[in-house]
Amino acid sequence: MFDFALLIPLLAIFFIFGVPIMAVATHFVLRPIVRDVIGAIHGKAEAEAEDLLNRIGRLEQAVLDHGQQVDRLVEAEVFRRQLEAGRRADPPDLEG
Repeated sequence: MFDFALLIPLLAIFFIFGVPIMAVATHFVLRPIVRDVIGAIHGKAEAEAEDLLNRIGRLEQAVLDHGQQVDRLVEAEVFRRQLEAGRRADPPDLEG
C-alpha cells in the first residue's frame, strides 16, 4: 500500500520549502489587505472624530442661542413689569 518511510522525506521537503513559500505568499497577499483594513479603520475614526467635533460645535451654538433667547425673555419680562407698574400708579396730572 503506502510506504510510511516515504512520508518522512515528503514532510521534510514540505516543511523546508513549502512552509516558507506559503509564508512569503501569505505575507505578500495579506499585507496589502491588512494595510487597507487598518487604513479604513483609521479613516473611519477620523471621520467620526470630525463628525463629533461638528456636532459639539452645533450644540455649543444652540446653547448660546438659547442663552440669548432667555436673556431677551428676561428683558421683556422686566419691561412688561415696569409697564404694568406704571399703569397701576395714578396717571400724571396733565392739567396745568
